[in-house]
Amino acid sequence: MEAMKAYGAGLAGGQFDAQAFIRKPTVIFRIFAFVIGLLLWLWVSGGVWHRRVTGQLVCLYNYSLSTCSFGSAVGFFSVAAAAALLILDARFHTISAIQTRRRAVLVDLAVSGFMTFLFLITFFTLWSKYSSFELNEEYSGKSAKLSIFFAFVSLLSWGGASFFAWRRYQEGAGMSMPATFSANPDASLIEGGEYGYEGGNQALAGDSYQNAPFAVSNQGATENKEMPDPSSFYQGY
Repeated sequence: MEAMKAYGAGLAGGQFDAQAFIRKPTVIFRIFAFVIGLLLWLWVSGGVWHRRVTGQLVCLYNYSLSTCSFGSAVGFFSVAAAAALLILDARFHTISAIQTRRRAVLVDLAVSGFMTFLFLITFFTLWSKYSSFELNEEYSGKSAKLSIFFAFVSLLSWGGASFFAWRRYQEGAGMSMPATFSANPDASLIEGGEYGYEGGNQALAGDSYQNAPFAVSNQGATENKEMPDPSSFYQGY
């Protein structure tokens, strides 16, 4: 029962639901990140280079070969990371151990956050380099501009995935804790003698036989109390 409440995975051991999987916000953002990352990788690899009349091949990002290589590498990493996390999401419902799910969510959060930061750097780098590029001959800057746009969309995609990964981590951390657990019990419950009764040990010894009905009544109330359905808390992140 505890595993069912861990990090929103209420279907541990159940069948894979493709429709529910596609509707998850994190999956939607990662599909966008995968597609846009692939386009960025292809565009930077082959479209942001210009061959001058002299035959020299130059990078349209202010002649910086490292910038073109960096943009291409980030696009590739985006495709690989999005594909890996999509596979992890698809297999997440089969994980029954709470600690394993927690580690999987933390990996998701760390990778998504790192890719968001990486695309933030990529977007501003490409934008800055291209805006300062000058060439005294005709060239096409369409691919370079599209690459900047793809970097911006990837930034939004990974940022959205990071947000929902954080929401899932918070949800799981809260739901895995018993609702009635308290690390600091109410001081009013332990006032009086050593055992919580006025008169200390002697009062407890004299009245101990009178406390049994209350214990039975309390047990019955606990058994009759309707337990909430853990799956109702799952937000589908």
